[in-house]
Amino acid sequence: MRCPQVFFQPRLLIALLVTSISSCVSIQSTNVFQPEVTDVAGQQEAVVKRDATKHEQVGNPTAVNRNQSEPDQPLSFAPAPTLSNASVLALVLETPDLEHCDNKPNTACSNSPTATNSSALWTQVRAGFRLDPNLHRSEVQAQLAWFKRNPDYIDRVFKRGAPYLPHILKTVSEASLPLEFVLLPVIESAFDPFAYSSGRASGLWQFIPATARLYDLKIDWWYDGRRDLIDSTAAATRFLNDLGKKLDQNWPLVLAGYNAGIGNVRKSIRKNERLGIGTEFWALPLPKETRGYVPRLLALAEIVRNPQRYDITLPDINIDSKLKVVDLPHQIDLAKAADLADEPLDTIYRLNPGFNQWATHPEGPHRLILPKAKAASFQRAFSDLPPKERLLWVRHRIKAGETLGGIAKSYGLSVKALQQVNGLKGALIVAGKPLLIPQAAQAHYPLSITGRELGRVNRFEKSLDQTAEQYLVKPGDSLWLIAKKHGVSVSKLARWNGLSPKKPLSIGQALAIFRPEASPSGIIEPRGVSTQHDKRIRSVTYRVRNGDSLSKIAAKFNTSIEQITKWNTALIGEKYLQPGDKLTLRLDVKKAL
Repeated sequence: MRCPQVFFQPRLLIALLVTSISSCVSIQSTNVFQPEVTDVAGQQEAVVKRDATKHEQVGNPTAVNRNQSEPDQPLSFAPAPTLSNASVLALVLETPDLEHCDNKPNTACSNSPTATNSSALWTQVRAGFRLDPNLHRSEVQAQLAWFKRNPDYIDRVFKRGAPYLPHILKTVSEASLPLEFVLLPVIESAFDPFAYSSGRASGLWQFIPATARLYDLKIDWWYDGRRDLIDSTAAATRFLNDLGKKLDQNWPLVLAGYNAGIGNVRKSIRKNERLGIGTEFWALPLPKETRGYVPRLLALAEIVRNPQRYDITLPDINIDSKLKVVDLPHQIDLAKAADLADEPLDTIYRLNPGFNQWATHPEGPHRLILPKAKAASFQRAFSDLPPKERLLWVRHRIKAGETLGGIAKSYGLSVKALQQVNGLKGALIVAGKPLLIPQAAQAHYPLSITGRELGRVNRFEKSLDQTAEQYLVKPGDSLWLIAKKHGVSVSKLARWNGLSPKKPLSIGQALAIFRPEASPSGIIEPRGVSTQHDKRIRSVTYRVRNGDSLSKIAAKFNTSIEQITKWNTALIGEKYLQPGDKLTLRLDVKKAL
């Protein structure tokens, strides 16, 4: 492997020398192993399944013996010296993070370009590496071999993470953590902010709900801070630093604690202490996933440290963030925000993935992350926008006998959301009083939580060549009972609906179910009929509106009442539709137009 040419810059002289020296050392790779990462719909990397105990609450520290056992064989690679963390932080702080726009009168965001070096981000990341790469270990070599065989995966994931990396680098540096942790979202979520695991972990950093709330991440109907770039990265660095304090800054053990929970790590340490054997990470009887988790990060860090050695080219990523944070005084419809910014709605969601619905949260965060080039024009357009056009509202006059829950359901809102926008503390409402109801500006928001659910069902319909049946959860139902009733496995039912197998169901919750078929081996598999007609069929969810009837809906979508009833078995025996009810319609995309 040839040594790379190095172009010196005064303030990065030491870091570049480190990169140049370390990239000229060669090492033999052994043992091919493929990490448990697969493609979903050919676009997104699946999240590795994890224990629901992954992010348990960090308890009080206990005295633990950290005697390190001797390596299995002499270290064949001595890691090059790195800059001190203070030096790295000084370099990072010289580059701007996400800029803020106040959105106050007579102020504007500057769009002045800043000269950047597209390789500077990788240079600074390498300079802050502090973990022993453990390249003599077969576990690390196995992961290295897989990365070497899959360079497209590295390119794809880092390009997906390019908008987020500058902010993550700055936040991790300011937290005085090893900069290997900048790469952790690759292992956790493949830089997909919408990633969701069977253990209910979500977002770039894969927080489970309990740990998210412990670190002040808001989770409600409007917003999930686990998916927000700013909030989740701040919480992750706090969590990692807390683990570092509890585990004496033994970083491999910290990573193990992040993955499996500090309780599992301490239990393994105590077991080895009783047996009189080593208590370093490599000797602990940890879960299988965790035993692969740390080597995977070390292998990825080695790829970033010496990409030429493994015939891998890292994508150029500017260290100067291309994003800006625009502060907003009020709630805004995200479709309206996309129009003001002259950006696709999908871009707004991918930069602000914490928003679950079609608008920002009524109680904040009152901000949007936007492309830097569009921030100034957005601010001007927002300032000129009349307040009544920022969000559509309907005034609902409360009728005798109505409940807050019934009103919320009829408008597709949660009770909590209705309380928030109307300043209500409880569920008591008075007939004759008005309620303000926020309404979406358009019919479909593909990356809202509802849009993603519909997109997931459509992907399964395409891959299985059949349309989904809708099942409404009844009192006493569980995933196991529903799966048994329909002859499918719990794991498939959960996967079709993006659920954790252990998560409780809600009465009235709509589930998508695909038809089973017995294979020659006796294993139940989904069945589909591959015809040109079926490929034109798509399932859509229709929300019943005031004045709707089955005959009107059937005429509108060129279908029949009998078909609608067949697709929605919950309608059998019901005399009336209620505003807010959801119907599954299987439509021929040509005939329905």
